[in-house]
Amino acid sequence: MSARMRRALPMAGLGLGLAMGLANVMGYVFVALVSSSLGPADFGGFSALNTYGVLLAMPAGAFQVVVARRQTRAHIDADRQVTGLTTSAVVGIVLSIVTIASAPVLSGLLRLDTPWSVVWMALMLPPMTATGAIQGVLLGREAFGRLSVIYLVTAGTRVLAAGCAVGWSFSVAEVFAATFAASAVTLVVALALSRRELVPGARAPRALDVLSDLVRSNVALAGLMALSSLDVVLARTVLSDHDSGSYALAALFGKVVFWGTQFVALAVVPAVADAGGLGQVRSTLHRSALTVLGIGSVVALGCAVLPGPLVALSGGSAYVDAEPLLVWAAVVGTLWAVVQVWLFAGMSRGDHVMTAVVWAAACAQGVLVLVWFNGSPYQVFATVGGVAAVVALVGLLRVPRGEVTPGPDSLETTEALGLTRE
Repeated sequence: MSARMRRALPMAGLGLGLAMGLANVMGYVFVALVSSSLGPADFGGFSALNTYGVLLAMPAGAFQVVVARRQTRAHIDADRQVTGLTTSAVVGIVLSIVTIASAPVLSGLLRLDTPWSVVWMALMLPPMTATGAIQGVLLGREAFGRLSVIYLVTAGTRVLAAGCAVGWSFSVAEVFAATFAASAVTLVVALALSRRELVPGARAPRALDVLSDLVRSNVALAGLMALSSLDVVLARTVLSDHDSGSYALAALFGKVVFWGTQFVALAVVPAVADAGGLGQVRSTLHRSALTVLGIGSVVALGCAVLPGPLVALSGGSAYVDAEPLLVWAAVVGTLWAVVQVWLFAGMSRGDHVMTAVVWAAACAQGVLVLVWFNGSPYQVFATVGGVAAVVALVGLLRVPRGEVTPGPDSLETTEALGLTRE
């Protein structure tokens, strides 16, 4: 198989995908332990604040992409490689300070017992953004083994924190304090694994250049996170404490599909960017979307057949009301995962239409739930699922349909001439 064909495969990141899949399983264990320790009412507040933290930590994911682009062999040979470590730490510190300042307001809005929950969550942001930059260094250098270790350490330390929460009956604030400790340990491990590569090039671009690229990446990722994560916050706002806890537990199974298939979307980026024609782009995106749909269908089938055991393992008998919600959460998560493929493909092609569509959908979703469809968890799921379906359809319609004739200097023409001469 030629190098071009290997790059076109959406499953090229399978090894990293296996590590990310295992990390997601451990993430599931983390939530299961925390939910059983806190109970539905407190778990609803924890999930809402944790979702807010995920949104604030988006620069960590953006730094991974931005730094990886500047750690290629060409950048290293030109002594222009970027680590982004200092910049990412500064961004994390600024986000942390702003969040701590708003702790009293957030605590009241999410009906938390103490503002310290917000403070501990905010302190997690600097190590998370710095770790994201380090992951970008390893991703750009194709050090997939060490990158996989960081993913697994991130999840493993969180599971350990959740185990402590169960053993010592932690409050919401104490759970976030333990999770902060886990993020600090992960940063130390990441620094140890990448210490040889954390040397910026003498001709590296200015921090402002990196930040401008970071802003563009963050706009797209922020829209995706808003679409796929704010439903838990909306549910906490419009539903009772108990119902919001049931919704949060069910929503976990949607996140399993969304995060568990992220490696497919990541593999799409280089394949689409290096594609020689629109036909190749189309086939790559169709295969990737079908892969996501296949994984999502398996999860949805499991949720439909075994809702009772899954809820019992996830949170216990206190969450029995969540059983009928699981399959709907898995369907919604599958739609989000398909949207993720379309969005990453657009980013790699310089097409920002999907970014605008995702942001518009996230805003529409919020208005629909807050104003009209908020009588039950079923209405919330139906609303976010309907919005996700519309966005997924728009993305499908934007998949290239025609084929482009390769230029005289293209890879396809070169290969064809070589075959003709043979």
